Amino acid sequence: MTRRTTWISALLLAAPMAMAEPAPPPQFLEAYDACLVTESGTIPVELEQASDALQHRFGLMERTSLPDNGGMLFIYQQDRGPRAGFWMYNTLIPLDIAWLDKDGVIVAMDTMEPCETESASQCPGWIPGVRHRNVLEMNAGFFQEHRVEIGDKLVANLNDNTACPVVD
Repeated sequence: MTRRTTWISALLLAAPMAMAEPAPPPQFLEAYDACLVTESGTIPVELEQASDALQHRFGLMERTSLPDNGGMLFIYQQDRGPRAGFWMYNTLIPLDIAWLDKDGVIVAMDTMEPCETESASQCPGWIPGVRHRNVLEMNAGFFQEHRVEIGDKLVANLNDNTACPVVD
């Protein structure tokens, strides 16, 4: 084999690897103070804000952990239909999910398990069954531990870090 043939063979072998899209690195977005207001009291949380299509797409993919009171708030500009769900492709940690109306009131919730398949098309989706505006993801078990329920409210003053209200 000539030097030129070897070089061409190496180039042809490397081309498919260069074209394959690698798994995205975890995204870490700016976090803001917020709180969940429940019948039991106020729960402070620190939320990363995913507000554009690319941030929505990658969400918490490839993360190996979240802080105890940390999560991600997916912000949308308009209401989303009852079938606009979420999935756990390339998401490594189990998550609680809450769908919120435009006022931050929880209208549906669930717990999602990681999808362990290599094929995105084989990952199940979690569908809220109700119209919603935004979506909150926290560590699995967070909602149960803090007795967060449908009807509770997220207060997220994301732009000015206003303190959470004190509930009597």
